Amino acid sequence: MAMGLFDRWRAPAGGTDQFRGATAPIRHPLVPVPDVDGGDLDAAVRAHLERLTAAAETDVDSLTQEQFDGALTARLVARDRLHGTGLGFGYVMPFTEHVDEVLTLDLPTTVVTLPESRIVATRRHLSTLMEIARANLVRQMETADVERIRLGSSRHSVTALVGDSPYTASFSRFLLDALERWSPGSDLSGGVVFAMPHRHAIVLQTCATPTEVRDALELVPAHAAEMYADGVGPVTPHVYHWYHREITCLTEELEDGSLEVHTTPLLDSILARGRRRAG
Repeated sequence: MAMGLFDRWRAPAGGTDQFRGATAPIRHPLVPVPDVDGGDLDAAVRAHLERLTAAAETDVDSLTQEQFDGALTARLVARDRLHGTGLGFGYVMPFTEHVDEVLTLDLPTTVVTLPESRIVATRRHLSTLMEIARANLVRQMETADVERIRLGSSRHSVTALVGDSPYTASFSRFLLDALERWSPGSDLSGGVVFAMPHRHAIVLQTCATPTEVRDALELVPAHAAEMYADGVGPVTPHVYHWYHREITCLTEELEDGSLEVHTTPLLDSILARGRRRAG
């Protein structure tokens, strides 16, 4: 998977740093997250990203602690894209296979991903920062303008939550709250199959009935793959099953790059119930 445009160009300042006990952390550059991917950098894009980085670093340096805490927001990002930057993200929390939870600053002109050295420089416990960042993510979710779209046909469809916020996919971190906000009263007895194809979307389907499970296993992977390929800020094409706060990856990447969809014992049992009724 290719790294983002900015990630391929900007190299770290050099050296390594330790997360715990550092007294003079190395100051890696901040990582703005421009909405572009692929292609070679030309002079205009290089100049734009240089200005973006300089502005972000100036903005962060001038923040008071109150302003820093107000902008601090948790975000879900692709694991390989994040660690491929070489900027040091040893502090991040795993959310699922392929996806990590990272700390960012939601600034007026850009989203800045915080490397480990910046976290060390705050001289505050990671748990405290993560608690603040997650609370801010929840607040974003409570006010976000998200459109609920049905994907598929009139007989077989799944739901996409699509929004302008670059944190829309990150609302998966609080999937129950997202469902309560945009699909209240959902039957969660069979869990939820969901995907985070790009930063502006979540694709999901509850799995309370055999029909819902079939739609989830057939349509969520198909739409997630399409949206991952076409969307701005790709996260992952993989598909997951949420059940009682446990998340299982349902897809496996094959040698040819395609994804094979698997199921879980719970989903199998729901499908079997449908087959028994049909028989």
